Amino acid sequence: MRTRRNNGTTTPTPLWAFGLVLLLGVAMVSMVRLAMAANRWGPGVGDIINFGGPRPTLAPLVRFAVDRLTPGGTERCRLDSAMLARAGGSLIVESAAPGQRDGYRVHWAGGPTSAGATDCGREADLVISANALGSLATAAGGFGVGHRSMLPLLGDPLGNGG
Repeated sequence: MRTRRNNGTTTPTPLWAFGLVLLLGVAMVSMVRLAMAANRWGPGVGDIINFGGPRPTLAPLVRFAVDRLTPGGTERCRLDSAMLARAGGSLIVESAAPGQRDGYRVHWAGGPTSAGATDCGREADLVISANALGSLATAAGGFGVGHRSMLPLLGDPLGNGG
């Protein structure tokens, strides 16, 4: 492309202008892809965190106090990712927690959740924050039985649609 100057001569469009247009186009496409993937990052109703498989090599050790729902109200208990991985089991996201902006109601089924009196039991309905749920998913290797990718922008190496 050429541009015309006031004195009648033409000069080629500088190469940096083409690079700038290309860079802006790539940035816009990346932002749209990021926005489309953002709603898949967090937990959704029906998501499963499976502690039955091998633990990822770099999995963090996390412990969280959560509320266990009982017929008489709630009581505090603890989820320990190392114990969950040893004992096996799964957390299933049932719903958003009523009255909590960033909480979820989940169901645990499996082995003990921690040592001693802080154990939630082999089966329990729990209320847990989104941050704690995400950390537990990271400790287990992701959401799902085959583990949905935690980085949806990079694709899902297992082909699970993440």
